[in-house]
Amino acid sequence: MKNSHLFLPLFCLLFLFASCTKVKREYYSRGKIKSETHYRFGKETGTTTYYHNHYPTKTMEIEMKRGKRNGKFVKRYFDGNPELEATYKNDLLEGVETHYYKNGNISLKTHYKKGVKNGPVTSWFSNGIIRESGAFVNDMFDGEWVNYDERGLLVGEGSFVNGTGKRLTYDEMGRLLYETHFVNNKKEGLETHYLSSGEIEKKILFKEDRILEINGVPIEDL
Repeated sequence: MKNSHLFLPLFCLLFLFASCTKVKREYYSRGKIKSETHYRFGKETGTTTYYHNHYPTKTMEIEMKRGKRNGKFVKRYFDGNPELEATYKNDLLEGVETHYYKNGNISLKTHYKKGVKNGPVTSWFSNGIIRESGAFVNDMFDGEWVNYDERGLLVGEGSFVNGTGKRLTYDEMGRLLYETHFVNNKKEGLETHYLSSGEIEKKILFKEDRILEINGVPIEDL
């Protein structure tokens, strides 16, 4: 008799849970599954999965909780290898976002905190050589930044504080090509271009990434 009293509430609880948990599936025109989304109490909860139209692979997986991205996010190439991996918390990027080339090598790593770039960022060429390395503080360039070509030779360097600073760009021989100034992550002030002889070739005046003048002549007069 006691067992029957326990069974009824448990059965009702299971029935309520099952009735509030649903799976929605979408299909391509030929009947192959396109996506699978889990719902609980009317909101996306669980792993939402997308499938390739022509290959037996998952193209994307998103962990959801109460209608928001919470957990791992994975996007894949047609062969199933990862193209992008990230983690979300309350619909905002949190932690490391990693991009991959088709050959499996990492192309870009960026750190996030509450959806904002915070921390080191590094990009690579497909051959594994570092392309660019630096850091962000609240989405702003900060600290020392360096750029390399596919041979690993230095082709650029800059120093920033809260998005404001200067960047130098070099040619393959290490000669200075450009000197660019930034404010709030945007080109601001004079950008000076140099010839291989070291002489000034031209000067471009920027305002919030927009060109205002070239060699002292307003852009609308050129």
